[in-house]
Amino acid sequence: MIKNMADFQKVVRENEKIYFVYVDDVCEGTIDLLVQSGEGYKLKACVTSGTFMDCEIRGYEVKSIEHLEQDACVLLTCNTRQDEMVAQLEKKEIKKVEFLEENFKFFALKRLKNRRRGEDTEFLINKMRDQMLKFVPKPYMEYLVFNILDHCNLRCKGCDHFACVADEYIIPHERLHKDIVRMSEILHGDNVMKIAVMGGEPLLHPELLEILKDVRKHFPYAIIRLTTNGLLLLQQNEEFWKTCREYDITIVNTKYPIQLDYAKMKEVAKEQGVKFQYFEGTGDDTVKTSSKKTITLDGTNDPVKSFAQCYISNYGNFVMEGKFYGCPFSCQSYRIFNQKFGKNLRMTEKDYLDIYQVKDMQELFEFSAKPRPYCRYCSGIDRWHEWERSKKDISEWV
Repeated sequence: MIKNMADFQKVVRENEKIYFVYVDDVCEGTIDLLVQSGEGYKLKACVTSGTFMDCEIRGYEVKSIEHLEQDACVLLTCNTRQDEMVAQLEKKEIKKVEFLEENFKFFALKRLKNRRRGEDTEFLINKMRDQMLKFVPKPYMEYLVFNILDHCNLRCKGCDHFACVADEYIIPHERLHKDIVRMSEILHGDNVMKIAVMGGEPLLHPELLEILKDVRKHFPYAIIRLTTNGLLLLQQNEEFWKTCREYDITIVNTKYPIQLDYAKMKEVAKEQGVKFQYFEGTGDDTVKTSSKKTITLDGTNDPVKSFAQCYISNYGNFVMEGKFYGCPFSCQSYRIFNQKFGKNLRMTEKDYLDIYQVKDMQELFEFSAKPRPYCRYCSGIDRWHEWERSKKDISEWV
């Protein structure tokens, strides 16, 4: 256990190859201390479980945990997810693992804070720039979701689609077809980068294959993603895999900390010639971490501030039953949360567009880039927590 700077320097002196495991502020502060000691050359890489791979932190490579050398010394430089990282290190049979005592973590964070104090101006300018760009209409649609059903067979705590508390509700292909055609008309069959077919759990939809074919027919150039929790994936028949292969559908699987054969899913997809990837933030060595999108029941948030802080504003566009929303939260909290918990989050005609009244794609782009009145119910800030199943309690959102 590293309790102070003397312990830290002793570990550094005694080892020629050092890895820091997990990338967060504690890691960055510890890098500063290592560089200050004059032995920064001993740090081979910072290791994470997938999210930040193929990048750098303070000039050091960030690599997958698979790159760890068994004879190296590992410093566990993380504030969160420590149990998960320890389990992965045990799996890799890493013998030399050093933990940081809480006071030393605080010391590293203080060192980082002191350095950043001189960078605050640049940091704030970049943050303000990023937030200002959210209010600028994009020249194309980056991401579009077609919601094909509400319910799910997994029930994640705090789901921002509210699938864990939704009644069974399936939108027929005949109804979806009209919206697919109309959105294709508005966007000229192009001008959209990625389209997600999801819910709820899309593999529960009895007409899923017809929907996938329909989306590909009307959006020939887009990346089409079937976003699934994977529970039913290995039960799919040959027709499913043929459709995904021939219509160029990418299966996007979220990896949860549950007993599923994820390696087999990936293997089958490869054998079938179907594109397969893990959902953002999860991967071969990374499982799902959940976030709580906090609802303010009295709607007293500043919608402009909430919009500026939200990570999916001007990005997570959502189509359901003829209406275009700026995010899934607005549509599904109004429809599902209100009904389940007897609340009265109010939606106005300024919170969505009727796609059958939209004149052109520019109208969609401008709508996506401006705050809506409904944003007052959302803080715009997600609070992260370990994944677990929902107890269907209102505290998961408020």
